Amino acid sequence: MKRAIFISDLHAGSAYGLLPPNFAKYDGTLQPPNAGQQYLWECWKDFCERAHRFKPDFIVHNGDAVEGPQRKSNGYELCLVPSKDQCDAAVDVLSLLKRKCPKAKWFFTAGTPYHVGEWNEIEEAIAVRMGAEQYPSVGFGKYCREVLWANVEGVQIEVTHHPAGSSTGFYRMTTLDRDGQWSALAAKDATKGIPKSEVLFRSHHHFFGVVEHASKLIVQLPCWKLQDRHSRKGGLHRFHPDIGGVLVEFNGSTKEASDRCVIRKELYDLPKVEIVTL
Repeated sequence: MKRAIFISDLHAGSAYGLLPPNFAKYDGTLQPPNAGQQYLWECWKDFCERAHRFKPDFIVHNGDAVEGPQRKSNGYELCLVPSKDQCDAAVDVLSLLKRKCPKAKWFFTAGTPYHVGEWNEIEEAIAVRMGAEQYPSVGFGKYCREVLWANVEGVQIEVTHHPAGSSTGFYRMTTLDRDGQWSALAAKDATKGIPKSEVLFRSHHHFFGVVEHASKLIVQLPCWKLQDRHSRKGGLHRFHPDIGGVLVEFNGSTKEASDRCVIRKELYDLPKVEIVTL
């Protein structure tokens, strides 16, 4: 049996994302966390403790480690503007998890170009600083690629940041079901050369969910970013995020489908909304 932790969407640099306490920017000044970031950090510390007890063999960060320049909003909701500061903050956040899980190998996949750059240079730099494993795949990079295909204890997995389509509709699991269907079709065509993956991991939409097919499991990973203005403008209650990560046990030696990949979510409540008394 092997154990793994899957996390994604730190969005370091966003005023709604994770920020380490006492973080010093490139000019030496301290960037104090806001109330939401203080709450997120307490959740992150708790998650790292749970990860320590879980003792994973490897850890995967599935994209969007940083927020990026926010070109469409002119950086309106950034707490850290320079890419170096965002990169440093992401490394500081992930380093706490690394200290709690010193024996785990690390893998990184590329996030959204809008956040991490067209060439994914920021997440590539983060992966190098975190001592990540190099692996072959499609796209650019050596330590942070677009897709991670891996065989874990006989269980074939596929990890990439973007699901098949948007989650703007009411039925959010449709994107996961669609991904499972496309994966099954691709695997049947030997000319495509695509591995027949048993478990798919996706991110990007900031909610947790699992869809199970007869021969496939599709997992949507939660995030570490609170609701921002972009999420609220599409409808106040359409995009409330799920905060947390996923702990996974792989046991390819068993024939029982339910035991080959056991998913355990670790989710945290959103901060309480303050109510005005009139």
